[in-house]
Amino acid sequence: MSNAILLTGAHGMLAADVKLLKPAGIALIETDVAELDITNADAVDAFCARNRPDLVLNCAAYTAVDKAETEIELARAVNAAGPANLARVCARRGMRLVHVSTDFVFEGDGSHLLAEDDTPAPRGAYARTKREGEIAIEQAGGAWLIVRTSWLFGLRGNSFPATMLKLAHEKSAWSVVNDQTGRPTYSRDLAAALWSLIAIRAAGYVHFCNEGACTWYDFAVETVRQGKDLGLIPRDKKTVISPCATREFPRPAPRPWYSALSTAKFTGLTGAPPRPWQEALHDFLLARKNS
Repeated sequence: MSNAILLTGAHGMLAADVKLLKPAGIALIETDVAELDITNADAVDAFCARNRPDLVLNCAAYTAVDKAETEIELARAVNAAGPANLARVCARRGMRLVHVSTDFVFEGDGSHLLAEDDTPAPRGAYARTKREGEIAIEQAGGAWLIVRTSWLFGLRGNSFPATMLKLAHEKSAWSVVNDQTGRPTYSRDLAAALWSLIAIRAAGYVHFCNEGACTWYDFAVETVRQGKDLGLIPRDKKTVISPCATREFPRPAPRPWYSALSTAKFTGLTGAPPRPWQEALHDFLLARKNS
């Protein structure tokens, strides 16, 4: 495993768990936009020349899916130009690049688990810019690994289960869409997966998410059920969650209807299949309770 790793997006949800699970003997060079603006090619080159990392782990991303429709240039700068700058520097300097991408690069109109060799067809500004970043990395000519994930939740920042807990305290009834299907991913599990893939020098595309597909409605119901079991929500609190259609909550950006990722390649590479999302959710809620 590489000894000196440049970590971008170090203040984000995923990076928090990357740092938490860092293997012994690894030196992390932690940066966020204040220390290194990855959209500035000259800054990236100069920073890598000074610090000489063996590997770059890019956790920086523009993730505001709906705002990207009106902030397309900012989304493109972070999600496409930034990874391109990192990839070109890595290629010139013989460093490996590990980049995190998304299920949104797929159209999501099918009904099968999406494998790494399925054809991307992004819809919406966020999705297009993430795919542009992938293509730029492919074309840079260096050594790279792109890990696609989905429905990420973690302790730092906003997340879907955290929102459901908040709603459970504020409301007695609310609706959640039941016609979008994917696979939730606990950021701590993704961080562990990244370290495993780095250790075996995996390359190309690899998908990682927790086991089991569900809808946002399923995810919400399970979050509230476990929240009550763990005492994060009073057991006698009335919580009625109703399923609804996406068309009842129109959003600026389109969402995939079915974007459940296959993790067969990850399991084959590491010998460790992802755990069920319900188990990962339990650990997230327990960590939230104890934090």
